[in-house]
Parts: sequence; C-alpha cells; structure tokens
Amino acid sequence: MRRLKLVLVICIFTAKSSSAQFENTDIGARAIGLNGAFTSHANNSLAIFYNPSGLGQLKYREVSAFYSPSQFGISEISTVALTYAEPLGTGTFGFGIKAYGFDLYRETNAVLSYGNNFKDKIFFGLNLDFYNLSIKNYNSASAFGADIGSLAYITDFLKWGFYAKNISGAKIGESKHRIAQVYRTGFTIQPRNDVALILEVEKDTKFPLSFRSGLEYSVNDFIDLRGGVATQPASFSGGVSINYNLFQIEYAVNNYRELGFSNYASLTINFGGGKARKFAREQLKNAFR
Repeated sequence: MRRLKLVLVICIFTAKSSSAQFENTDIGARAIGLNGAFTSHANNSLAIFYNPSGLGQLKYREVSAFYSPSQFGISEISTVALTYAEPLGTGTFGFGIKAYGFDLYRETNAVLSYGNNFKDKIFFGLNLDFYNLSIKNYNSASAFGADIGSLAYITDFLKWGFYAKNISGAKIGESKHRIAQVYRTGFTIQPRNDVALILEVEKDTKFPLSFRSGLEYSVNDFIDLRGGVATQPASFSGGVSINYNLFQIEYAVNNYRELGFSNYASLTINFGGGKARKFAREQLKNAFR
C-alpha cells in the first residue's frame, strides 16, 4: 500500500510539473488552510512565496517556521521552510528558504525578497531565487531565477493581487529543464474586519487553469478559522490559528481525493503582537479613510 501511494504521488505531481522539479507547492499552514488562495491576501511573511508585493503591507518584523513531516503519509517527501520579513523605511526586505525531499533526493529554494508600496494602496515586489537540486550519487545542479508580484487596494473591502513565478524562465541541469512558470491572480473580499473571502486562479504554463478559494474568519483575538477548495487536482483544506501575544501557532490539513489527508504546522512570531493582528484586519478599510 505504501509503495502504491508513492507511485500515485509521483504520477499526480509529475503530471502537473513535467518532472516534479521545484513544483509550485504551498508553504505555511495558514496559506494551506486556504488551499493556497493567498496571492491577493499576502499580509504576512509568507508573501515571499505567494506575492512579494504583499511584504509592503507589513509594519512589524516577522519570523515563521513551517513543517510538513510526511505528506500523504510518506516521510520521504517532507518539507520544511523558514521565512523572515523586516520592514524598513525603504520598504520591506525578506528572506525565505524551503527544502523538500530526503537524503537521496532534495530540492532547496532560497529567496531574497523585497516589497514596497505607493501611498499604501498600490504594492509591488520582487524575488531573487536560488535553486539547488541534489540527487545522491549524481551531480547536483543549481540555477537562479526571479519572480514579480503586485497588489492593489481597489475599495475599502476589495483587494487584487498578481504573482508571476520564474518570470525569468530559469532552467536547471544538463537537460536545461525549465523550472515551473506559474501565474496567479485573484481577489480578496473583506466585507468585515473579521472575514476574508479569497477567489483566485492559477495557471502553470504547461497545464490547465486551476481555481482556488479560501475563507478566513477571526473568532476573536485568539482564534482564527479557515477553509479552502481547489481544482487541478481537486482538494479541500481547513486550518486554525491560536494567537497569543507575539506567537501564532497554526495547523492545517489538506485532502486529495486519491491520496488522503496531509498535516501541516507553522509557528509564527510577529514582533507587533496583538497590534500587528489588529492592524492587518483593519488595514484595507483604513487605507480609504
């Protein structure tokens, strides 16, 4: 059964990414709880992997660690990631790193990120990527690439976001395999400070359009709930955050029909504490006052 599941994983993800190298996987329990619908929201350090322009929304330093111990019950495809964001007077600078795989096969992606804004309503950002692929007993390979993103506050309840991954067309290895080029765009609808509905589309240049949607609800200052659905492949997800002072403990679960459930966890430290969470909830409406 374990071997069959591993074969299914390989078939599904190689079908989407051609050779599964540096696939555009979701990072962070919060974003996964929204089923990856985070490009137009992007209001924490996860923006590094979803839309670097979103870093321009941050007002406080933030660090986040993510761990997926054994996706689909297979320890060989675990993922770890770390993000860091530092708001300065000249914009917000960020750093992210994620590692996927195990000792025989490992992908590492390190990202330098920058986001800024114009009059706190129009946001723009850039990523510089370093990719490294290591296969035991074979040569490793590296490549450099770039991503861009933008975000805009349209009304006091509506945001639009856009992200282009590997806009530079980076290739890796002797075969010059093109690292996945992915485009995402969509809207965040925030009718109240404690509710956000996110509707987005994703297009890998080689494969059909995928739709993603997520809903986030803040029960109170201490608990956030979220859920999401997606197509290509079909999946649904859910998650919860527990917030206390500087800390946010986040958990998410995602289910693919063919492969079952996977669990994800994140620990986030935002040095603004409760002020940062309140600011993030009210930021959109405050921009139009």
